[in-house]
Amino acid sequence: MMDWWRSALLIIHTILSSLPVLNPQSLPDNRCYLENGASSENFFVSEDSPIGSIIGQVRIHGDPRPGGTIALRLREPDSPIAIISSSRNLTLRRALDKEGISGPSSVFINLICERLHTVDPGFVIPINIRVTDANDNAPKFINAPYALNISEVTVVGTRVLQGVHAVDDDQQGPFSSVRYSVLPGMYANYFDFENELEGTLVLRKPLDYESLRTFDVGIRAQDHGDPPKSSDTTLTVYVVDADDQNPRFLDDRYSATLLEPPLKSTPLDIKPRDIKAFDQDIGINAAVFYTFNGVGTDYSYFKINRHTAKVALAKDLAQHDLQHPATLVIRATQQDNPDRYALATLTVTRNGGNSIRFLRPVYNIKAPESLPVGTTLTILASNRHEPLKYFVSDKDVLDVFAINPKGELALRQQLDYEKRAEYTFRVFATDGVTNDSSVVNVSVEDVNEWEPQFRYSHYEFFVSGRPEELIGRIEVGDGDLNDEITLTLAGANASQFSIAPNGELKINDLSERFGIAKLMVIASDNGNPPRKATVPVIVHFNRKGSIADELLAGSSIPNGMLLLGGFGAILLLLAIVIAILIVYICKAKRSGNDGQLQDGSEKQGPDKVSNPVFGDVLRSPTASALGGVPNSANSKSKPSPKVHPAPQPPLWPHSAMSNRVKKLSWGDDKIDGEINTENTFEAPQRLNDNTNLTVYF
Repeated sequence: MMDWWRSALLIIHTILSSLPVLNPQSLPDNRCYLENGASSENFFVSEDSPIGSIIGQVRIHGDPRPGGTIALRLREPDSPIAIISSSRNLTLRRALDKEGISGPSSVFINLICERLHTVDPGFVIPINIRVTDANDNAPKFINAPYALNISEVTVVGTRVLQGVHAVDDDQQGPFSSVRYSVLPGMYANYFDFENELEGTLVLRKPLDYESLRTFDVGIRAQDHGDPPKSSDTTLTVYVVDADDQNPRFLDDRYSATLLEPPLKSTPLDIKPRDIKAFDQDIGINAAVFYTFNGVGTDYSYFKINRHTAKVALAKDLAQHDLQHPATLVIRATQQDNPDRYALATLTVTRNGGNSIRFLRPVYNIKAPESLPVGTTLTILASNRHEPLKYFVSDKDVLDVFAINPKGELALRQQLDYEKRAEYTFRVFATDGVTNDSSVVNVSVEDVNEWEPQFRYSHYEFFVSGRPEELIGRIEVGDGDLNDEITLTLAGANASQFSIAPNGELKINDLSERFGIAKLMVIASDNGNPPRKATVPVIVHFNRKGSIADELLAGSSIPNGMLLLGGFGAILLLLAIVIAILIVYICKAKRSGNDGQLQDGSEKQGPDKVSNPVFGDVLRSPTASALGGVPNSANSKSKPSPKVHPAPQPPLWPHSAMSNRVKKLSWGDDKIDGEINTENTFEAPQRLNDNTNLTVYF
């Protein structure tokens, strides 16, 4: 055993002694080289990285730990980046800023690597540190807060302020993109931004100086960061009064009674107070002047002071002058704007001539049918202010209108333009001694109360798919009397169809192939305000491309095409069975005729029976929305909504069929040939009129 071990040790020693001796100096020294073979390092650091955080690790060969093989240090001792002692990690000493305001936007340093235990000089490794942007800045408004002077007559939709602007100090991109919005508040509905990316304010609600003179609106600028940063400011709005209102009299009606004797320059004692008007634009408060708004004999008796509205007699009145009450219309006009004025009436009565008089011979009233019951339509003004008794010529109108002792005409019943558009009647007023009458004409104005109504909640059609083919008719109506309805199409397949004003739906274009088309029909009326309604429509096409066409087009065959191919095979089998049945019937007829001829019997003429399988009328497989399945070319269409039934089996005819049948059709495939039916057999028994033949396969 010992000899065996000695032999083994001798062999191992011989092998080891034969190996070459490796010199450590001959091995390459890769210390201080970058692991990726590059000559420099690059790092990306976010500007919001906290101080003291590790921003990266230098990938270098060698061990910088105590007792290791390399030593690392930076050439720039004051750099915001430092290397942690005895490690490859770089750490942040000072804050960075992509915008270069609170810190450097980029850092370039030199890392020196020394090989320990050698006299080799140190290696310099350039390190480039790039600072990436972070959403660390909120938008800042320029020249905020804002103030706006706006006239109360500014039209809704007008751009009223374009100076709202905010900037974000972040790098160009989503962190610096600003969008604007109006903050929720009491007056937020008055303004809105035309585009959230632009600071243009648009008026969304009309202003009124008399009710709201100044108010504040909050505005926000927000960036697109995640989470976003925002800033708020205030817009103070000052409403400027505009000349948008007419002057107004303190009272609409005045009256006066002449003293006897009525002498020139005698001032009138006006009731209930002196005549006076004022400008309703409080901020402007323009001065007004007074004139008579009319000419005639009654006006010639009086004069009015232009500035004070005092009315006096212009001349002495004779005994026969002014025997009836005179109604004078007084006009108050703004001095700075003649287009702004107001009117009031002055009724002057002479003692002894105090009979009742309506101020107008005809009262024309326009009343929308939407007015609620109890609304006062007008006041049947007269020269008397005390309560009077009123009567009407047509008692039926009292079911609709009511007149109180003050002469106020009010609604007692809801108006309906579709039932009655106008009411004309005469009103009588009396105080028990005198009386007068006037005509009242009430015109009912139509209001768009109804939206269009489709006859059915949805429509569904089965068509063959030929261009310009009439698919069907969409029936729609409107409860308003004079409304006109316009029909339009919408939906993904709407461009493939067209619809006529009478509701006829046609195929317009078949450039796209589809089995089912879905679209919406929109009905809009021309009422005020306009109303609309929609109804869904589904169109089934029973003609599609064959499998061969799909293969030629290079497209794969879907499952639906495989199903269609199987259905086609079934139809082909049915056609073969029918052909065999026809041949069998023909042979049976011939054999029957031959037998009769051999027996010497005569051929039957008037009682011939037509082939029950093929009727004389060819039925189209296309269902029409205007009349179902057409029976002949001259048949007229009738409305037929929704899904139309398939063609019914032909009726068993009574009359004999023609001597020769030229064509036999089955769907779109036609079999040309001639069938000799001269030798027909007599029917064994007569069939009922309503007998149908149904063949099942």
